[in-house]
Amino acid sequence: MNNGNTRENSLLAPLDNSRGAVAVMVAITMTVLLAMAAATLDVGHALVARNELQNAADAAALAGTRALAVIYQGLPPAGQQTYTMSMADQAAIASVVQAAASANAAAGVSIAINTADIQIGTWNPATRVLTPTVNIPRAVRVVARRDGSANGPISTFLARVIGVTSVNVTAAATAELTGTGATGPGQLDVPLGISTYYFAQFGCGNVIQFYPNDGTPQACAAWNTFGQTPANANTLRNIIGGLTAGSYQAPATQPGFSLQFINGNVASVFPNLINLYNARQVNGNWDVMVPVYQSNDCAPPNGAIPIAGYATARITSVLGAPNFQILATIQCNIVDGAGGGGPSYGTFGTIPGLVE
Repeated sequence: MNNGNTRENSLLAPLDNSRGAVAVMVAITMTVLLAMAAATLDVGHALVARNELQNAADAAALAGTRALAVIYQGLPPAGQQTYTMSMADQAAIASVVQAAASANAAAGVSIAINTADIQIGTWNPATRVLTPTVNIPRAVRVVARRDGSANGPISTFLARVIGVTSVNVTAAATAELTGTGATGPGQLDVPLGISTYYFAQFGCGNVIQFYPNDGTPQACAAWNTFGQTPANANTLRNIIGGLTAGSYQAPATQPGFSLQFINGNVASVFPNLINLYNARQVNGNWDVMVPVYQSNDCAPPNGAIPIAGYATARITSVLGAPNFQILATIQCNIVDGAGGGGPSYGTFGTIPGLVE
């Protein structure tokens, strides 16, 4: 009997050892599964909070840039072109940023923005970097945080069992006053346009000869009748007369919208144009917003041509017979009361867009 018991015990001993090994494996597996569950739950929670932070940063950057646009709108063109942001303006923009962010929450916490996390300056689309400056700024960058410096880190749930009690989350957004991307009714001041080819050769501060178009790069311009047909001198005279009397306004437009351009002698419209110029000029200067039409050269266009964007020109001279000439200077850093999102030809909309 004893021999039998000894033999039985020796057979059962490995089973006892297996039970111990299984217990260890179960413990290890449970730890791994718990860690995976913790990672899934807490990473998911952090990602949701990150999206909420991004919403707060986006809203704050857009609000701050819109506040910057309002400042520009209160300035005359000369003031816009030489604007230097004061400490008071900077504080006002920061206050708008912080108010917009606080209206948003991330993981249940209303978001406060550190003053140091608000940058106002110029955005470089090539490098995707904002350079802080007080000289003619057009962009606002905001960093929203849930970390030790603002709003507190996000607490974890299951990750605590592996020693991780909180995570830091941040989000950044930049909004910019971009090129005018649309015009409302009446915003185009005069039935003239500039070729995109002009801006390949010249630009801000350069003279443009609206008329006559002699085929040279500095005369890459043309008459148009907005959307009206037939596109001829008689239609053009009626438009200019209506602009002078206040009985006509240009239609709303956007890039891609086609205008009717005139290729020919329209000297007969100059008496009407001189009347309009005299009614609108101030000290000999008349600032006008004009469409930039798509063209690869300076040949006078004819017929329907799509708009590429918008520019501001300061008409300085309108000469009638026998010279028949219109001269202007392209203006830069003009913030106009129109939507943004278009290509830049020196005129920017007051409705900002996100660029980061």
